[in-house]
Amino acid sequence: MKMYPSLTQRLLSLFIVSGSLLFAQQGDQKEKQKDLLSSLNWKRWSPEVVPLYTPEESLSRIQVAPGFRVELVAHEPMIKDPVFVDWDDQGRMWVGELRTYMMDLDGNGEGERLSRVMVLEDLDRDGVMDKATPFLEDMDNVRSLAFVDDSVLVVETGGLWLCRDNDGDLRCDERKKLIDFATAASDNIEHAENALHFALDNWMYNSKSSRKLAWRKGNLIEMPAKARGQWGMSSDAYGRLFYNHNGQWFETDWASYDRQWPAKGDSVKAPTNRVFGIRPNTALNRNYRPGRILEDGRVASVTSISGLAVHSHGAYGQEWEGAIFSMSPGTNTVGAFLPEKPFPSSDKYLHNTYPDAIWKEREFLASTDERFRPVNASMGPDGCLYLVDFHRGVIQHKRFLTSYLRRQSAERELDKHIGLGRIYRIVPENYKRVDPPENSVAGLSHPYLWWRLRSQKQIVEGDRQDLANSVRKLAENPKAQPHARVHALWTLAGLGNLKESTVRQAIDDGDWFVSMTGLRLAGESKGVADFFPDEFKPDAQKVEKRSDASRTLVSYAGLVGKSGYPLRAVKTYKDKEADWLKKDKLLLSSYRKGREQYAISCGACHQADGKGLPNMAPTLAASDWVTGDANRLIAVAVHGLMGPIKINGKPVEGVPPVMPAHGFMKDDQLASILTYVRNAWGNRADPISDKDVAVYRKAQADRVVPWTESEF
Repeated sequence: MKMYPSLTQRLLSLFIVSGSLLFAQQGDQKEKQKDLLSSLNWKRWSPEVVPLYTPEESLSRIQVAPGFRVELVAHEPMIKDPVFVDWDDQGRMWVGELRTYMMDLDGNGEGERLSRVMVLEDLDRDGVMDKATPFLEDMDNVRSLAFVDDSVLVVETGGLWLCRDNDGDLRCDERKKLIDFATAASDNIEHAENALHFALDNWMYNSKSSRKLAWRKGNLIEMPAKARGQWGMSSDAYGRLFYNHNGQWFETDWASYDRQWPAKGDSVKAPTNRVFGIRPNTALNRNYRPGRILEDGRVASVTSISGLAVHSHGAYGQEWEGAIFSMSPGTNTVGAFLPEKPFPSSDKYLHNTYPDAIWKEREFLASTDERFRPVNASMGPDGCLYLVDFHRGVIQHKRFLTSYLRRQSAERELDKHIGLGRIYRIVPENYKRVDPPENSVAGLSHPYLWWRLRSQKQIVEGDRQDLANSVRKLAENPKAQPHARVHALWTLAGLGNLKESTVRQAIDDGDWFVSMTGLRLAGESKGVADFFPDEFKPDAQKVEKRSDASRTLVSYAGLVGKSGYPLRAVKTYKDKEADWLKKDKLLLSSYRKGREQYAISCGACHQADGKGLPNMAPTLAASDWVTGDANRLIAVAVHGLMGPIKINGKPVEGVPPVMPAHGFMKDDQLASILTYVRNAWGNRADPISDKDVAVYRKAQADRVVPWTESEF
């Protein structure tokens, strides 16, 4: 007997299908001219079903700039849906997989815990991975990772985890969630925190994020930071950060050196958004709009830019120094941008394109395989560029997918063949292998930036105080390479072991970057990162008068010599002056001066709202140390504080037991800062005058060590 579905069943089925389509077509909502969505313009150039090529076949369809070759390093089934790659200190490749991204056109199953972190090993050292071990197998869309001490930080949707392999089998045995992270990914996977990129200034930076992270003495520290980029992060040998957005090849800034480059503005953006593929690019989300697709089937501008990498002190030689390689998965290309002149002489970049017999012009790397999707890249320990190929047809998230792209994807079967992935290495034809360093101190002098940064990271995050003297010798060695000395200076700063004499020698150095780093880190030698001590101003003024110094160095020396460091703290809090403050003009004047000084010298650690930072600095708001005995507060400010303390009777946990001395500051500076903190954020206490500070200094003239709580 034939069974017919009931009316209720048919309506329910229709509702489910319609709801699914509506959800998958959220991208239609931005289009005002709805009739354009039904366009079939793509059939003019790409009517056929998209073939699936083997890894070797896909490799053969890639064209790269003259002087380079492309090597296949890893592919499915060893890896699936890769989105980033990194290496541990033993040279093993770690790959993060986004396995539940758009498994079908409705994006079903996105939150399932199927994503992995894989460890790949090249056992015979032929450049091809031979063995894969799943370190983690049950993650929610892994986004990035970083190595800290003997553990791994792993970011997934919603959290950052500390993961540890206890028995050496490369499988995670223990994991602990440290903080909420990338929480926006549960709703919008394309727009959430990612990267964990360690840069010259000892911080890990993230795209789509307004915070930076650091690992110190077994604790994770976070601090507000400028919001940057969308996916991926890179840096160069000068500490510049590089990032990008969907429609922008790249952007870069030098905030780590107080925004002293470029000469105008805070950042430099790509000179163009033009792109030159070697196949029609019809399968892009809004190509229904008139003029989006050119007469040859390609698109004129990028709309799907993903990760990027910067060649700085790598295997490609001086000709490629500072080159930015940016990923355009929607056009199956990798763009290359070279600086017009060596840094910091210019802020202009040139878009490197190459002649093509068929298409007239093409990018640094381009493929005719439509499933070739370079979504990320990294410079490896061998100094070469590694491309991460997500390798699938549909890369547009369901949240933005238009019905135009959905129909094309279905008819051309772009939604088929998931669970693939390839990783390629771009090698110069004249490539010569450079040996890894023998140890972490030697690594600070390695010719490749990758090893210098990794060595610096090992020493700082491992709190290797036993290596401080060796690092100091490198920093003070006038015969050492300038960049090695710069890494040594930043390493000492990260260890909290940078001496005033080392900084003065650096400031006087003939190399502009060493000298500038000395000026940049002068405050660190006094234990205060964001305040330029007055006793260094004569050194800065001397540099400003040097005729042989670069324009950038002279400008910076003039700035700090006159007015100190620019404000480095990220403004996330607006101070509200209490009504009772406004009734006392003298108090209000001191309060406002103190607020300005606090932002420069204290705000980075204790924060603009006075609430401090976990694992870094305690709260000053509603604290008896602040509103209590004025002499005790002055003592702490002048000579510092060490050892465990209690605030309002409760032990302070997770904060380093050291408050650095600020006695190098002038009496009126300290007085105004202390007056401010005693009357901000709901605090209310008597002001402190410069005479109060002077009386304390005279009474404690013989003291040189910090106070302890028990002494009070």
